[in-house]
Amino acid sequence: MPTESAVAMPSAALPGLNPSRTLIFDFDGTIADTLSAIIRNINEHAEEFKIRPLDAKDVEDLRGLSNAEIIKKYKIPLVKIPGLLIRSQKELHHRMHEVALFPGIRELVLELKARGVGLGILTSNSEENVRKLLRARGLDVFDFIHSESNLLGKNRALLHLLQKHALNRESVLYVGDEVRDIEACQKISVAIIAVTWGFHRRELLGRHHPTYLVDSADEIRAIVLE
Repeated sequence: MPTESAVAMPSAALPGLNPSRTLIFDFDGTIADTLSAIIRNINEHAEEFKIRPLDAKDVEDLRGLSNAEIIKKYKIPLVKIPGLLIRSQKELHHRMHEVALFPGIRELVLELKARGVGLGILTSNSEENVRKLLRARGLDVFDFIHSESNLLGKNRALLHLLQKHALNRESVLYVGDEVRDIEACQKISVAIIAVTWGFHRRELLGRHHPTYLVDSADEIRAIVLE
């Protein structure tokens, strides 16, 4: 079993994947604005979850908390998280037509693809949901999509992807919108571009010292193509 400090060893890489430069994106909050659909799902089941419906202020307050702090605040048992994620993904599947891409993301991904940059997705959403939205938005161009339901173990999933696709961590950039994305990348020494348009606020992301902190897709383009 590889450790997190192990060097990523080559395995069967995907045909056509350019290992010299690869971007691995988070999906929810980075590529797709799924938060509003998720909040609607939560509010529809607020009574069942034994919480009051969330309003705009509640959502903004949540954006200032890490996932661990949210779990503690709402007293969510860890054993229930996998089941809640599965249920949320199933219900989100029926709302994917409501979900928009963030500004500039489509153009960015298509340009990077045309320039030969390797593109992947690592997400806690379901692969079915991700592919459904990408096809609908004409963005089904990623070299790989990996769904990982473990909310607190993203570093291991990311390390596995490096090994599976024979990627050198020095050539990889991860793009995410949450503190857990930053922490995962720091644990395995992968550079991260933290985006401020997703779930966590700019101030919270900044306190965790990502490699880059950006406010627009154009800034990602500049970093990758510099």
